[in-house]
Amino acid sequence: MPDDQRLYQVLADHFQFSSFKPGQKEVLSALLAGRQTLAMLPTGAGKSLIYQMMGYLRPGTVVIVTPLLSLMQDQVARLNYMGESAVVALNSTLTGAAKQAVLQQLGHYKFVFISPEMLGQKAVIEAFKRIRLNLLVIDEAHTMVSWGPDFRPDYLSLPTLHQALGRPQLLMLTATATPTMIQELKTAFGATDDWYTYVQSVDRPNIHLHTEQLPDHKAKDQRLLTLVQTLRGPGIIYFSSRKLATTMANWLQTETGRQVVAYHGGLDQVARYRIQQQYMAGDIDVIAATSAFGMGIDKADIRYVIHYHLSSDIPSYLQEIGRAGRDGQPALAVSLYVPGDERLQLHLIDQGIPSSQTIERFATKQGERTGIADVQQRLLTYYLDLAGYSIPQVKAFFGQRRSQRQTDLYQLVQYVQANEHLRAQLMHYFNQSSAEGVDVNESSGAANLKLEALGLVAKQTGRHKSTLTPWSDQLKKLFKLA
Repeated sequence: MPDDQRLYQVLADHFQFSSFKPGQKEVLSALLAGRQTLAMLPTGAGKSLIYQMMGYLRPGTVVIVTPLLSLMQDQVARLNYMGESAVVALNSTLTGAAKQAVLQQLGHYKFVFISPEMLGQKAVIEAFKRIRLNLLVIDEAHTMVSWGPDFRPDYLSLPTLHQALGRPQLLMLTATATPTMIQELKTAFGATDDWYTYVQSVDRPNIHLHTEQLPDHKAKDQRLLTLVQTLRGPGIIYFSSRKLATTMANWLQTETGRQVVAYHGGLDQVARYRIQQQYMAGDIDVIAATSAFGMGIDKADIRYVIHYHLSSDIPSYLQEIGRAGRDGQPALAVSLYVPGDERLQLHLIDQGIPSSQTIERFATKQGERTGIADVQQRLLTYYLDLAGYSIPQVKAFFGQRRSQRQTDLYQLVQYVQANEHLRAQLMHYFNQSSAEGVDVNESSGAANLKLEALGLVAKQTGRHKSTLTPWSDQLKKLFKLA
């Protein structure tokens, strides 16, 4: 059967679609032609369908490297819902016996989701080497560049692991990567003429971009309250502090009567899964979240994303606002900024990147390592003990990395301080431009935000009765017990 005909038949048989979204067919055709592939498709463009299709188009196991446990579990649940049972998440939630059972039966799975840390384990690599691999997918591939150097060093080992697996065909997927990042990713795996690169615009014209500068945090809190009272949801509010996300969620729920729930990395896995499912079901109106929330949340009707705190950089900001309006309907991205807000992100950069003094202490005084944060210990173990960097090399590298992170942050600060050309600034960062003739759909300042014109005013702006479904009832629905 011709490839084109096969593509549409599998699309209809397994996914009940009759047509592809832009970019999907092009990327699939390149993969079927045997090419190493990197695809940048905006949030909501259907990236996961590409590797799912490949699982039904060719024999062998599709291995998907993904950064978050919640993202793995969400994808496994979706495939299970579609009727696919030959899928597993190989991660730290498995007991030793369960992990061993999966490794022994690895070749029976059509899809395996795994973290880079788990993939790097010797027993896991050996198990994968014994089976037929269809495709190695690196989902959210931009994290190799953004997280690898100073947060998740195991991402830096992926090219080596790719070699250890016999260089299976590679698919890298991302929604936000600059031309420089794209080249870095391909070079890491050995850039050749065999690469197929598909880049779609990061522009989301249906998302209204809006910035507001406020004199102090009291004014910011009141503006946030007004927005949550006025806007129709669902919505997401991003914070950089777990404690503040929790405090503000409680305050907003009390003041508005809406269901506002905090979500952050400090919650246990059961709590995070429960919140995700209730939000997807419409039982939660607003998530007060840290950056831990969002990847893999395929909720099409999110109407607004508000940034109470700054993101770390423009790509992260675009990832977060891209969770709004995936249904193509009008949505809103609001940045609330008080002069000096960047200090929190600068503090987080300093917390994550080891100082020269910390590097010296780690390298020369083994007994004092206990006073060094876990994330910094992992980084220094990788660079000094595994990668073989010298102390001066590590100091120079992290000095450059700190400078780059600060520069990236200040580019975002320029955006939130701007009064015009908001979309143009975001597009320029990716060396792109908006389509000619498209309304810029942006504003600055509270007086210029016309929510009525956008159709984003809630029908009921006062307090309303809770509709939060008890989790026991959710379980009954999920397993069709009621």
